[in-house]
Amino acid sequence: MNRQAFLDQFTRVFLPDPQLPVVIAVSGGADSLCLLHLLIHSGFHLVPAHLDHQLRTVSGKQASQLHNLLEGWGLDLVSEKTDVRAYAHEHKLGIEEAARNCRYKFLFETAEAHRAQALLTAHHLDDQAETVLMHFLRGSGIDGLSGMQPVEYLNQFSSSIPVWRPMLGRSKAEIQQYCQENQISPIEDESNLDTGYFRNQLRHEVIPYLDNVRPGFAKTLARNAKAISLDRELLNGLAEAAFANILTEVITDKAVLFNRNKWQNLERGLQSRLIIKAARLIKPDLRDLGFDALERVLNGIERDQVIQDLKAGILVQISESLVAITCQDFHLQQNEYPQLVDAQPREMSIGKTLALANGWSLHSEIVDRKEFEALDENTKTSLMHAWLNPSDLEGALVVRAAYKGERWSPLGMVHKRQKMSDFFINQKVPQAARAAWAIVTNNGSVLWVAGLRIAQAWRLVGDEVELLHLELIPPETGLFNP
Repeated sequence: MNRQAFLDQFTRVFLPDPQLPVVIAVSGGADSLCLLHLLIHSGFHLVPAHLDHQLRTVSGKQASQLHNLLEGWGLDLVSEKTDVRAYAHEHKLGIEEAARNCRYKFLFETAEAHRAQALLTAHHLDDQAETVLMHFLRGSGIDGLSGMQPVEYLNQFSSSIPVWRPMLGRSKAEIQQYCQENQISPIEDESNLDTGYFRNQLRHEVIPYLDNVRPGFAKTLARNAKAISLDRELLNGLAEAAFANILTEVITDKAVLFNRNKWQNLERGLQSRLIIKAARLIKPDLRDLGFDALERVLNGIERDQVIQDLKAGILVQISESLVAITCQDFHLQQNEYPQLVDAQPREMSIGKTLALANGWSLHSEIVDRKEFEALDENTKTSLMHAWLNPSDLEGALVVRAAYKGERWSPLGMVHKRQKMSDFFINQKVPQAARAAWAIVTNNGSVLWVAGLRIAQAWRLVGDEVELLHLELIPPETGLFNP
């Protein structure tokens, strides 16, 4: 590997500012020492940084060796140590994922402290092949198959400092040869040989086998990743346009709300990408969102499954008008339906109006038969109005939610009773709207499931002098259309 050719390419691709520092992640292995050595006489302000994961008994000693080595090169090493096992236990992560999170957290904190323009890592062509193959086996889709990019933002750690990967086009063999030619003695991490880790199994067993079957396999895989990344850029552009078109609201760290009608007009591939984008807005460290999980929730949306668990505490919730990607404790309000303000039953005196949630209200009054007869047929038959026989009224009306296991006799069901839950299902009421649906009762008897059906026992029989009139009044933007 020619140093000057490398530096020329580095300057051309990344356009570094000589006045600003760059942080270089240094493990002590051949890759990172090679990268550091290539840049050591470049004129850039280099900040080598190393995290001791404390996963091996010799890691502290090796960190000291690295300090001494870089001191001989005229560089000051920024180092820190952290208990990765404890972090993994606390956050319920695998060791590999925990180590990655701790490492990048430290590296970006170092970059921010030094006002660095970028964080440099020594990922190379063989790493790219491992990454793409690993993502392929996990079913992570086109984003995973496009692999690592030369310039990338890891938003879960920093949205302002990019990661630069200047070695991505260089093979491991080139790096090892450079180290030999320049008498660089790597400080090897013996855990890199442990095939108990998924990536090491790919590195030492799977990829060598595939390379034997198909020589140059790693280069082929990396080349395919580059081609796929071009398609990814196109899809990302389409997804950004679709996102802007169907977005209703972003509630920071809580929910991303999409217009459901517009959602239904999108191709399934774009729907998948919008789920991924929205999920990462809520949980930036979300990784490896696979095909199976996306297919499951897309199928659930089509089947009107109101709440689904996507992954890692991310939910997909739907209402009549919205598709929402949310955190676990976010409740998607069913604004389109008559919902109670809370779980408490509310009294409603005759002649008064009771406020419901989201701008809805219920009004009650007694009207004269002649007044009723003078109304137009649309008002008489609208499901937003209930016309009832008041002869059995006792005291105030009570508006409440359905009881668990409650039964009633809706209009038309004579001498029979039906579970309220079955009635809601037959009326195609979304599951999330059933628990708080407003039901008008009197003395324990159901009069009206607001906006849907009156009770058989409270129907008009034709000889009433006065009628009980209940009206469901939607908000100005109400979309409920019974």
